Amino acid sequence: MIESERLEMVRFIDEDFLFYKSLVQNERIMRYINGGIPLEDDEAKVWFERQFDRYDDERQTGFLLLKLKGTGEPIGFAGLIMQEVDGIEELEVGYWLNPTYWKVGYAREAARRLMREAYDRGNDRLISIIHPDNMPSQRVARVNGMKWEKETVFKGIPVSIYSCRLSIICRG
Repeated sequence: MIESERLEMVRFIDEDFLFYKSLVQNERIMRYINGGIPLEDDEAKVWFERQFDRYDDERQTGFLLLKLKGTGEPIGFAGLIMQEVDGIEELEVGYWLNPTYWKVGYAREAARRLMREAYDRGNDRLISIIHPDNMPSQRVARVNGMKWEKETVFKGIPVSIYSCRLSIICRG
């Protein structure tokens, strides 16, 4: 488990699938993901089960269930994910929240804690892959010290790449 001030981040278990599915089938959440197309049930299952494979790869955390400390209420998921961008394998910090919990700092808090986790695991470079129109996610990246690096295409979708050097952000 990874903890921050208000959040617990734990690996998914099979019983979390319905919650996961509720996020990846939410039009507001998916607006800037997967070309704006919510996942069908079978796609959601494939995406969910991919996390269990990621848990076996020590380079990444996979997506972790975000729960409020104290209540254990699930609010989203976040994690460190290996991605291939422009032919280069990169470690990405990503976050998806139930819209009920937008604009209260949970994405910033989760991402910041995961950035520290990436640094503690010996990583220096970290990216975020963000849709060019997703201003809230771009703000999260900037507030956490990431800077715009480039525009590119990721899995057929135009994206902005934000990046940082963790040795600069996490020192001290």
